[in-house]
This record gives sequence, structure tokens and C-alpha cells, in this order.
Amino acid sequence: MLEKNEYSSRSLKWEQNGELAQKDLSELIERLKNVESENTSSELSRLGTKSNIKD
Repeated sequence: MLEKNEYSSRSLKWEQNGELAQKDLSELIERLKNVESENTSSELSRLGTKSNIKD
């Protein structure tokens, strides 16, 4: 529970180009995958993979 509170209390980092910082994007995708349905989780996994190879 403490980890959840720590995460929600910190700010997300945004890059100068207006995109979410890679680390924060990866963490957000992982957390969403844990609470979404299987179909949505699959799509989030695809999005996470795409975001990792972007840079």
C-alpha cells in the first residue's frame, strides 16, 4: 500500500517535446496492465513495446 501512495504522490515527468518521460510511460503502462481486462492489457503491452523502441 505504501508503494501505491508513493507513486500517486509524485509528479510525472514530461519531456520538452511534450511527451511523457520514457520511465514514467513504462511505469504507467505496467500499472494499467495490472487493472485492465485481458484484451486491453494486450493492447497496452503492444503500446509499451512500441514506446520502448521509439527512441
